[in-house]
Amino acid sequence: MRVALVHDDLVQWGGAERVLYALTELFPNAPIYTSVFDRSNKRLHNLFKDKDIRTSFMQKIPGWKYLYKSLMPVYPIAFEQFDFSNFDLVVSHTTRFAKCIITKPETKHVSLMHTPPRFLWNYSGVTYNKFLNFLFGFLRILDRISAIRVDEIISCSNNAQKRVRKNYDVETKVIQPFVEKERFLNKDPFNGGYYLIISRLNDYKKIDLAINVFNKNGNRLRIVGKGPMEERLKEMAQENIDFLGNVSEKLLNEVILGCKAMIILAEEDFGLTSLEAQAAGKGVIAYKKGGVLETVINGETGILFNEQTEKALEEALNKFEKSNFSKQKCMMNARNFSREKFDHLVLTHCINSINV
Repeated sequence: MRVALVHDDLVQWGGAERVLYALTELFPNAPIYTSVFDRSNKRLHNLFKDKDIRTSFMQKIPGWKYLYKSLMPVYPIAFEQFDFSNFDLVVSHTTRFAKCIITKPETKHVSLMHTPPRFLWNYSGVTYNKFLNFLFGFLRILDRISAIRVDEIISCSNNAQKRVRKNYDVETKVIQPFVEKERFLNKDPFNGGYYLIISRLNDYKKIDLAINVFNKNGNRLRIVGKGPMEERLKEMAQENIDFLGNVSEKLLNEVILGCKAMIILAEEDFGLTSLEAQAAGKGVIAYKKGGVLETVINGETGILFNEQTEKALEEALNKFEKSNFSKQKCMMNARNFSREKFDHLVLTHCINSINV
């Protein structure tokens, strides 16, 4: 079976890229088609340097590293230019435009779709100007056509499945991502005296809400990740709040093992960081919406709060401080989301799609 993989872009390391790497191990001979690849990113380079990476014409645009977010209208065209006529199966992995590829009838296209593009379908409630409203309206039409063109869509959660159904009127299968149990094997959790956020520093992640709360209560908070809101958030934060930026896998594991709890403030498509915390025997404090409803057992492996407000977060933190969560229960819950289960379900689904 000749297989190709397609990914939105390779410019930063995150949960989506972790899943992509798992797919490369599941289909080791499959080339990876993507819009652009930032080889200066050391983690991406080290993980994918031996893979057959095939980039689009966007890679040749001068200064694309600084422009790639401004080139949104170009992405659908870039993915449509790829030729998959020599493949039996194409697996796209996307939150944005990788599903825009075009395949011939004899080539099956299975898309692992974390969510419809947030910025197009405005899950964050952002107000755009007239030009962007017009542009996004046009891109939504292309996005919907591309989704309908896919042979099979796999959603990462029941929450994402509902979004796909609403925006595209398409039914999907649900295969939840995984947490790698080996990351915390034979490593004991400890109390480093701090709470932890692992997130891209975007506006919709609501990191400012946590900073306001921790500015008031004086407790230690460590934030892992980078993004466009970084400088503003740093200006807001007092000395009890540390910004670690992007860290190595080894340091990330240590930071998770030492936290009191993981904090998640946004509506996540799935909530992989909540599973990473539980795999390390740590509880989760999260906004009660989205994927965490599938990954966190409220009252047993974490505390879920109903509103994205400072008061709700303060109450959840106070409740957590008075609780005694079992690290064994947290770890057992995380084991339900194993790599072996993910691999089996994806491979079975792909083979079945070929045989239909």
